[in-house]
Amino acid sequence: MITRPEQRRIAMLRKRMKAGDIKALLVSRREDVRYLTGFTGSAGSVIVTGGRPCLVTDFRYKTQARKETDSVSLRIQKKDHFSAVRETAGHLGADELWFDEASLTVDAFKKLKRLGLKLTGCSDLVGELRQHKDGYELANIRRAIRRAEESFLELRKYLRPGITERELGFKLECLMKGKGARRPAFDTIVASGKNGSMPHATLTGKRIKRGDLVTIDFGAESEGYFSDITRTVCVGKPSPRQREIHDLVLRAQAEAIKSVRPGVSCKAVDDAARDVIKKAGHGKHFGHATGHGIGLMVHEGPSISSLSKAMVESGMVFTVEPGVYVPEWGGVRIEDMVMVTENGVHVLTTLPRTIDFKS
Repeated sequence: MITRPEQRRIAMLRKRMKAGDIKALLVSRREDVRYLTGFTGSAGSVIVTGGRPCLVTDFRYKTQARKETDSVSLRIQKKDHFSAVRETAGHLGADELWFDEASLTVDAFKKLKRLGLKLTGCSDLVGELRQHKDGYELANIRRAIRRAEESFLELRKYLRPGITERELGFKLECLMKGKGARRPAFDTIVASGKNGSMPHATLTGKRIKRGDLVTIDFGAESEGYFSDITRTVCVGKPSPRQREIHDLVLRAQAEAIKSVRPGVSCKAVDDAARDVIKKAGHGKHFGHATGHGIGLMVHEGPSISSLSKAMVESGMVFTVEPGVYVPEWGGVRIEDMVMVTENGVHVLTTLPRTIDFKS
């Protein structure tokens, strides 16, 4: 008998629930619901108990939910969603529902309380599970990476002086969709010249000039899983300063990747990149985290930052993306995705990291 990944995930969640003496857990975050049930609709919650989990959704998704799930019972709401959750909890014999404090909104909490449900907050149990990617997830992450990388390589013939940031970003997104992605992982960033000093610059009508550094941050999708890659390249021959800062960021990234292994703190990985940049005198020009987990969400746990209390564990997938951003000059960011193995780390992305962009 073939066991669906959702069944294995629910079994793992029940172990965590048992350890915390949690009899019934309300899961409301869209990505968590999908992870546990396979349901891809935009409206739904699942209640997990010791018996068969129950997915609560509305009439729009009645047929879809039946097609996408087979590990859960299905309840279609008759009135509103919160009344249906209350009725389902009663049907399951759950007089208390635990919930993830990070994902249930205050409004939803108040409405469920008014219906007489006893609610108790807990840590993000499903989010913690999602940090460890299984074979199905890794296959789709790799496919999302491949779609993004192949598209980026095809973009080379369009990166010429005179093209606008907006035109280049739109072309890259079209290429990724042409490779099978339902959508880009996020709004593509193309930041040229001085715009590169903004880590999350938005696409503009600025025309790219010869000699500009261009930072391109992009990602594709596969079955709900995402990739996230950044390359900074020069249109034409890079100046000594451009090459110097690009090489600095590349060294910082290499040190961070080298530090990744099970048992190391996520903060230590961040420190490895940050120390290189600080020693070069650019500490104030690197103000964001070194990386983040990625999967069903572009940004999920663990956080690779100076504030993180998480530890690196086998099975995690996250980005390593140090950067240097100099006001009124520009910026450089290099981002790759890595997978933590039992003995160390495997870099999933394969694009060249060179500043020289051959067309």
